Amino acid sequence: EAFNMAGRIKDYGGDYLHVNDSNLGGAKSNMFVQHFVKQEYEIKDDGSILKTVTIDYKNPNPGSPGCNLELGGLCLNGPMPNWLRIYVPKGSELIEFKGSEDPTTTSEAYGKTVFEGFLTVKPLGTAQVVVKYKLPFKVGREKDYSLLIQKQPGTEGHEYTILVNGRQIDKFPLKTDRELKFKL
Repeated sequence: EAFNMAGRIKDYGGDYLHVNDSNLGGAKSNMFVQHFVKQEYEIKDDGSILKTVTIDYKNPNPGSPGCNLELGGLCLNGPMPNWLRIYVPKGSELIEFKGSEDPTTTSEAYGKTVFEGFLTVKPLGTAQVVVKYKLPFKVGREKDYSLLIQKQPGTEGHEYTILVNGRQIDKFPLKTDRELKFKL
């Protein structure tokens, strides 16, 4: 806790995003998979906020030779069955969730709304999920907007891009939890 490494979902008064990937396979494919996360804000005239989170997964490496976990083979890079959970502010309303291979669910945990899905990223393959939702609060255009992006422990610098009404606000590798303040 003292070093901010416990992985707890944080309380936060503004916008919030935590992307949590769980590799359900025996291979260590997540070492090879690159993540690109784009957050797009669409501000309506009444101040309501629609947010679209697009996550692109890319594994640019070939699979491990002889990868057969069922037969006890060593497998570093094989298909990555990924249980995806996206934590957002409590009360957010899901509009659509594209790219999940299984039915998606919405739940609440740790004071957040959680959108869950499942996808597979294969060696030399890509996958994409697009999650669109309405935030539970409105914003005035003259106020600073605050966003906390909480990093999943054990991950390395996933690339994040922030856009507001089509205009890029920021782009960075997420190496630690990051709070952003910007104008909408």
